[in-house]
Amino acid sequence: MDDIDNHTSYTPPPTTTQALVITGLPWCTIAPAGDGTWHVITQLAAEEQDALATAAPSPDVLCQRAQHALGLAGIGSRIATDRNAIGVYVPTSPAPFGTTPVVLEGRPLLWAVSRASSESIRALIAAATQVMRA
Repeated sequence: MDDIDNHTSYTPPPTTTQALVITGLPWCTIAPAGDGTWHVITQLAAEEQDALATAAPSPDVLCQRAQHALGLAGIGSRIATDRNAIGVYVPTSPAPFGTTPVVLEGRPLLWAVSRASSESIRALIAAATQVMRA
């Protein structure tokens, strides 16, 4: 009997999720979706989770607050119909006109964006755009 090694090692595919570390915002990650958009998410620290739970804004109100903060930062956006995400227009993106290639997804991130400074929000979108182009 031949001494053949039939074992193959499994190497998982490289992950495309990348960290976005921005001063004034919680640690975020960005990953491409199958539809050509890039989704940014975060997880809040315990005290911020408590603040979100205590404030308990409705999905509509939370989206409006986050969209207002984006607007103050000079960033155009569109609230998703499910009120759990906001699509961001990126003028330098190769995406077709009218599409939102960056999606800020989930209550934790919308809460963080609604409370962030304009500088932090612009830095987040700039970092997301840089990852998209890499």
